[in-house]
Amino acid sequence: MDIPDALPFQTEVSSLLQKLHQAADNDQPLPTPLPIGQYCLIRFLGRGGMGDVYEAENLALKRREAIKFVRSKLILNPQVIARFQTEIESTAKLQHSNIVSVYNAGQYEGRPYMVMEYLDGQTVHQYVRHRIELGKPLSVDEAVEIVTQAALGLQYAHEKGFVHRDVKPGNLWITPDNTVKVLDLGLAIAMARDAAGVQIVGTPDFMPPEQCSASGSPDPRSDIYSLGCTLFYILTGAVPFGGKDFSSSEKKMEAQRTRSLPPLAQFRKGIPAHIQNVLNRMTAKDPAKRFSSMEEVIKVLKPKSFRKPLSLAIAGTIALAAIAAWAFNSKPGGLTDSGDHSVNVSVSDVKMEAPVQDVIAPFPTGKQAGEKLVRVADGVEYVFRWCPPGSFLMGNDGVVISKDMTIEQLMDIAKQNRLIPDDMLADFEKRIKNLQGKSNDIQNSSMQDIEQQILLNDLYFELTWNPKVNTKSPPQKATIQHGFWTLDCEVTQKMWFAVMPNSPANNAIRSLNNAENSPVRNVSWLDAQEFCKELAKKLKVNVELLSEEQWEYACRAGGEDSSETCIQQAVSYEDFLIAPALARSKSPNSWGIYDMPGNVKEWCSNEYNSLDESKTPAENSQQPKKVVRGGSYLEQIKNAVFCSARDYLPVDGRDVKVGFRICVPKE
Repeated sequence: MDIPDALPFQTEVSSLLQKLHQAADNDQPLPTPLPIGQYCLIRFLGRGGMGDVYEAENLALKRREAIKFVRSKLILNPQVIARFQTEIESTAKLQHSNIVSVYNAGQYEGRPYMVMEYLDGQTVHQYVRHRIELGKPLSVDEAVEIVTQAALGLQYAHEKGFVHRDVKPGNLWITPDNTVKVLDLGLAIAMARDAAGVQIVGTPDFMPPEQCSASGSPDPRSDIYSLGCTLFYILTGAVPFGGKDFSSSEKKMEAQRTRSLPPLAQFRKGIPAHIQNVLNRMTAKDPAKRFSSMEEVIKVLKPKSFRKPLSLAIAGTIALAAIAAWAFNSKPGGLTDSGDHSVNVSVSDVKMEAPVQDVIAPFPTGKQAGEKLVRVADGVEYVFRWCPPGSFLMGNDGVVISKDMTIEQLMDIAKQNRLIPDDMLADFEKRIKNLQGKSNDIQNSSMQDIEQQILLNDLYFELTWNPKVNTKSPPQKATIQHGFWTLDCEVTQKMWFAVMPNSPANNAIRSLNNAENSPVRNVSWLDAQEFCKELAKKLKVNVELLSEEQWEYACRAGGEDSSETCIQQAVSYEDFLIAPALARSKSPNSWGIYDMPGNVKEWCSNEYNSLDESKTPAENSQQPKKVVRGGSYLEQIKNAVFCSARDYLPVDGRDVKVGFRICVPKE
């Protein structure tokens, strides 16, 4: 190789690798508008576990299309890239009216992308949810028609040698002309791998028994089982195995292996016996006892074709890329929850919203913790969760330590509670023994004091990294006398601009250049109060900021969730974000509430008062201050106090780390 030619090539490769690493660290949506070859990205639509999706214009063909990029944080994983490219090549060959079409593929700054048809409509998950919430569940004929069209697309794919492996309501799309399209055919394979690198693909709520272990061998009958679970969901609005008895993926998969689906009559009366019999055979545990093909399923269902609109006029439509909404992670169980928790989809997946007609109805008193209530104002959906009256331990839980403790006290606590590893414990014991063995004469006393203080500081520091440790004070009992409905996510930019189009805070908000599904931030406590007043007029109900007692009660799900559980649900520095994650980007807590202990700090209604012990009373009285709770995306999650994180700001103060959440109180 000629050296003069090699150097520019090496420089180019080095530059590309640097860009890839920067992109992986950033993992933020691309700026729009952005020209890429014959395409121009118009706007960011959403994010899933594997990809970011954009609306784009094909400049050559003058038409809208959808482009899905591999998430930037995954571009350094060669297995993901290779599988993504293989699936693009394969699925592009599938041309069927009930399968979303793939047009093209390419790369942009090292990120592979696929170009797909751009669809109007919504997913079956969204569609069923809105119909139930509006009191108009799908008829049996409508459910059968949806499943039949999905079966037609899957039968074609099976004939071409494909097995979907992740058939579920979130992977079926309904267009305004009543066409059902199968999404993400084969793409799930690219992401789902367990710790040992073995493929485990699918969504536990819809997963056939043979896919619930790494040794299983899925075939077309596996998709039949998942489609049966989807039919169950369409008819009932519930997943087969939901609720607290099946609160984890492991429990759901165990049920899929060992339990028959509950009878439809347990959830809904009037289902024909014929439909129950078909469902039983579709979801037989033994694949040999299921229908042998989707063609058989279609023949046995014998749907009565319906050509009236699938009530999209009621639910509204949303123009989205079909691939943008493959994952909708809701709390398991309940007639309005899909429990669609996917093994192969990251917790940062987006819950895409479908605008519906405004639903202005009274807010009832909730019946059970986590009960869901949806209201719509100006075409924007607000999802609330019920927080019943109750008592809980408020404040920092965990083993209490303080800097005032002696080395001996800290060591005793560390040993009794196994707070640091054995090898580290042995090292501290050795250092203590060496210190005690030194002479206590006057000349060495000062040096010993210094060494002892260093040792004490080192031990204290190591203990604070344990999530079981509390460096402040024991928790105190708090009582919530009246239940309340809390928004299940932080107020988003979409909500804000719909309610506050002329707010003086809007320039500060827009300067952050965040997606509409991002939490609104850079708003003061006074701004948040104005939002509450305006939204109250639209919903015809009292809207408030949460008190900090209500905030922590909702964060801990009334005490059901430990601090360690809250930490797992938090978005923070460990996620390598330079801006907050999109709403509902982590798993919800056990009451179905998202993003409380992290992402953005949240304004509360309480005065901070003299609780700031570092300030004098005069300083504290200079300007009213309000409590902000919960920590932010710029903070590390390292100990049990994170979900009790507490701060303050002046009422007119704005901060890029601070947003808010609302509640509707009930007397």
